[in-house]
Amino acid sequence: MSVKLILKTIVAALFIFQASSCEKPAGPGGKATVKGKVYAYDFDNTQRYLLWKGYSSDEKVFICYGNSTSIGNDVNTSADGSFEFRYLNKGHYKVFVNSLDTSIKVKGNDTELPVIKEFDITDASQTINLDDIIINK
Repeated sequence: MSVKLILKTIVAALFIFQASSCEKPAGPGGKATVKGKVYAYDFDNTQRYLLWKGYSSDEKVFICYGNSTSIGNDVNTSADGSFEFRYLNKGHYKVFVNSLDTSIKVKGNDTELPVIKEFDITDASQTINLDDIIINK
């Protein structure tokens, strides 16, 4: 074998190895989608009396990619309480919405806790429909 042929073979092998080991991490850039709805219980300012319940519009929904605790993206719910994150890669995700902490029965309480849904995308073109995310307002 000539030196040129050996070098070409080595370069080709390195290229193939590198290309096959490039797996995208969880996050944007793929073809998968996650969908869901936010259902809210709206209490008076003492959190004792329910004023309204139903699918809630204009709620901020957050997504975290992989095992990260930082927010990767956010969207607002539409008029029917629905939301969607598109163009996701395979991987592990967390979606959450902040909910009023109704265990604190004090007028003017604004303490919030996240309501988290975790899921895995295992197929490149998968669409995941989450159960309703139930919050208190």
